[in-house]
Amino acid sequence: MRIGILGGTFDPVHNGHLRVAEAVADAFRIDELHFVPTFTPPHKDPIGITSAFHRFAMVALAIAPFDRFRLSTVEADRLGPRYTVDTLELMHDLYPEATLLFITGADLFAEIEDWKDYDRLFELANIAVISRPGSTMRHDIRPVEIVTEHPENPLSSNPRVYYLPELNEDISSTRLREQLQHGHESDEWLPSAVRAYITRHKLYL
Repeated sequence: MRIGILGGTFDPVHNGHLRVAEAVADAFRIDELHFVPTFTPPHKDPIGITSAFHRFAMVALAIAPFDRFRLSTVEADRLGPRYTVDTLELMHDLYPEATLLFITGADLFAEIEDWKDYDRLFELANIAVISRPGSTMRHDIRPVEIVTEHPENPLSSNPRVYYLPELNEDISSTRLREQLQHGHESDEWLPSAVRAYITRHKLYL
């Protein structure tokens, strides 16, 4: 089994997340792609972050139409900060026979050496790096092989980093929140069920 892992605050989840997840799932023939909302992001000030309850609810609504997508509570179950390496260790224990693919952006990957036990990440999972506006891909992370072309049978037992420059998540949750706060139209970027939820619960006003 091949399992994709897309973590984030998802405040709010948007169509950019869904498009990236679907494209990566297709490219790597993922059986299940797990959305993993953070409970308390370890590198962000928790002040101003929407409650985990609302963020989880929005992700559940957004991924409902997709058969391969799953909502994971592995980070919320801890009720506190959980680092990426902790999440991947847990996923590895939960699915010992699965090959894991962790999905992140080029902006975050550029800082991966600052992550807790970052070298362990390359032992636990393959990593798919997507392009982000204003960010360039680092190719000097060692020791790791960075692949820019998909092999015929990706996700081998020897984890690699796959750079996907053709995928570009060109909207951010931060920008969406700003649009919502100012009453600007944002339906283009929000699944209809998520937009209805935001309106119903008066989020981001």
